Amino acid sequence: MMTTAFGDALKDCLVIGGGPAGLTAAIYLARYHLSVTVFHDNSSRASIIPMSHNHAGFPCGVSGTELLARMNAQAQLYGAAIRCRKITALHKVDNLFVAEFENGSIRSRAVLLATGVVNRPPAMPQATHDEAVARGLLLLPRL
Repeated sequence: MMTTAFGDALKDCLVIGGGPAGLTAAIYLARYHLSVTVFHDNSSRASIIPMSHNHAGFPCGVSGTELLARMNAQAQLYGAAIRCRKITALHKVDNLFVAEFENGSIRSRAVLLATGVVNRPPAMPQATHDEAVARGLLLLPRL
């Protein structure tokens, strides 16, 4: 039997995905005094964007890492919990959701999936690709 981590408290909502969409949802949910926990595995595509001009409130742009850091801080300020764990299974038991991760599980009334997209880089060496993205020479595709 798997142990429950982070206490036995039933959450109002689990957000699976710690990118801008998941964190925005967590901020709103927490501001409405709902108990919310965000799960992420440090793979947000936003973290590799050197300068984004697509997010409200940053007319001069913001790096992906800074945006994620600010959004994490804001979500936590309003009471959202942020957990660096990869959800390995999600199922429903008696009208509740149970999310499983290594060495634990957590229950909630609702789940919001904000797992984002996977970047499909062009056919080129990974190091060359990463350097080009970091220098702003290669734009990530728009979806």
